[in-house]
Amino acid sequence: MPEALPIFPLNTVLFPGMTIPLHVFEQRYRRLVSELLGPTLAGGETGGRDRGPARFGVVWIELGNEVASESGQGSGGADTGVPITAGPGARPSLPLVSATGCTALVRDVRTYEDGRYDLVIEGGTRFTITDLSEADPSSVDDYSAASVSLLPEALGPDVEEHADRVRDLYEVYQRRLSEIGMASESSGDLPRDPIALSYSVAMSVVLDSAEKQRLLEAENTATRLAVAARFLRRENRIVAAPDLPNLPAGPFLDNGISFN
Repeated sequence: MPEALPIFPLNTVLFPGMTIPLHVFEQRYRRLVSELLGPTLAGGETGGRDRGPARFGVVWIELGNEVASESGQGSGGADTGVPITAGPGARPSLPLVSATGCTALVRDVRTYEDGRYDLVIEGGTRFTITDLSEADPSSVDDYSAASVSLLPEALGPDVEEHADRVRDLYEVYQRRLSEIGMASESSGDLPRDPIALSYSVAMSVVLDSAEKQRLLEAENTATRLAVAARFLRRENRIVAAPDLPNLPAGPFLDNGISFN
């Protein structure tokens, strides 16, 4: 059954189980958070845990800007409040967002006197957008909402074989990163559950956002693990190369904070 969700476009691909901090300062998304949390939490400093889930939809920005200026225009002239998805009837405006995203649960919130928020969000369930509303680009308070269909988490064929292969490749990946002083923070034991394993690897391997989005969109867990295995083989070859060619080093250079 379709579900209505407010939409928050980000330059980050959010996976189920993934936790990230958000600093919300753009007016339209201040309004989204305020309406989502209600007046009690909107005026407090922390909370969110005892009110039940406060959920919205996060979609990756394929083209365009995540952060707008005070005028509502990004550095490239794109209005971040009017995201669109690709399709035959798509308008020639930005940002262009992916049609597959992930619900986000607010796990913690801090408010500032000037109306900004610091959030900690956790990825919940994948969805696909069936209808995306058009926000008013002339209004700094208007944000987009969407009708979405939540996606099931099917295992797919031979999932355990794919899972074993990914565990072996990931162990090599972590060892090689450690040897060059680039071990990631998520170098502990991997989940035994194939679904949780597929997302844990997807969020921790150093990949570009388009590749992360491909993993999010996989039709089932076996497919996601098979694609992750191909990426891991490639990354293992890159890390093992003597001169270590250009890596997508973003996850090693920033602290993971996303700005709206």
